[in-house]
Amino acid sequence: MSFLLKNIPNFLTILRMAAVPIFASLMMDENLFAAAVIFVLAEITDVLDGIIARQFNFITAFGKIVDPFADKLMQLTALFMLARRELIHGFVPWLVLFKELFLLISGLYILKSKKKVDVSSKWFGKLTSVLLFIAIMLVFLNVPSAITDTMFWICVGMAIFSAVMYIVNYYKQVGEAAINEQE
Repeated sequence: MSFLLKNIPNFLTILRMAAVPIFASLMMDENLFAAAVIFVLAEITDVLDGIIARQFNFITAFGKIVDPFADKLMQLTALFMLARRELIHGFVPWLVLFKELFLLISGLYILKSKKKVDVSSKWFGKLTSVLLFIAIMLVFLNVPSAITDTMFWICVGMAIFSAVMYIVNYYKQVGEAAINEQE
């Protein structure tokens, strides 16, 4: 029983990943209301799995890796589907994707260096995700493009800021680890 309880956050993460193709299918079928409901439910599971994992100390290596992946997968799918329907500018999902790929490549480099680095999410990454969620929901709610365009520019700025902050943070930690090894 404790194994099941401990893995509730991971189960919610897997549900969120399973929701991505359903969401994409609904978007392709132009069922925006149902797609928006799936998107909101996915975001709720993201919040819930984080609360449950931290509150009950159910944090797992699987969750540390897969949870952020599931979040980005849903948000990027939403961005690409909205761009495909020309509800947002086509460059937005590509900028967010390039930022994520840049962070992934940097993270792999750091892992290859075999330095111990804290890769947990930071306030600026969480803020970027929240702003992306709000911007995507504004599109689903048919808010005028003057407002949503501005919101997405803020998201792009935050994504770039987050990428820079994560990279600076990671390389600072790698440098500190190298100094500690020499001592």
